[in-house]
Amino acid sequence: MGKLDLAVGYLSGAMEYVADHGVGWRRDFITQLHGVCPNIDLIDPTNKPGGEDMKIGENKAHQNQLKEDGKFLELAEYVNRYRRCDLRFVDISDFMVVAIDPNEVPQWGTANETYVGEAQHKPTFFLCDGGAHKFPNWLFDLLEFHGNLPTNIFDSIESLVGMLHTIDSGDKELSKEWVLVRKWIEMNRQARMEIIEMQSRHLAP
Repeated sequence: MGKLDLAVGYLSGAMEYVADHGVGWRRDFITQLHGVCPNIDLIDPTNKPGGEDMKIGENKAHQNQLKEDGKFLELAEYVNRYRRCDLRFVDISDFMVVAIDPNEVPQWGTANETYVGEAQHKPTFFLCDGGAHKFPNWLFDLLEFHGNLPTNIFDSIESLVGMLHTIDSGDKELSKEWVLVRKWIEMNRQARMEIIEMQSRHLAP
């Protein structure tokens, strides 16, 4: 049984200003991680429930049209739907994977989600092409270090998947930031079921 069985990870990263809406790297990450850690669940905000409009997250053309037409209240209400959904996903996750675009693509949603995760002391793993050398200065305060080397920033999906596999296998100890709520709930459920079963046997004629 893996150390991260039943853990839930949230995949944060740019969507509004990238061509594929941030779908590509998320699908690649999910495929690779589930190849080695099949019992970790991942929340992909580009694959929301609630129909095609919400499935990809948000309809950029529709929002741009609302802005052009000056329908600002309608746009705010539309944004509220998916922003509330994504931040709720952050709330229920056990850890976060945050993809940072070093080419200065605006990432307002990513920043919002990252700081919500920080406030909740979630383990956060950053994915950034070029690693620490290309990482935004403001975010260095969110990195973890071993000596001079940051330990939670990765320059490829493969290296990040490798780290999560190392943690899941028990080769790397879980830090105090890990709070595996679903695993705790499941353990308590199993214990409760065992007690009920023992009581049933005791009461059986």
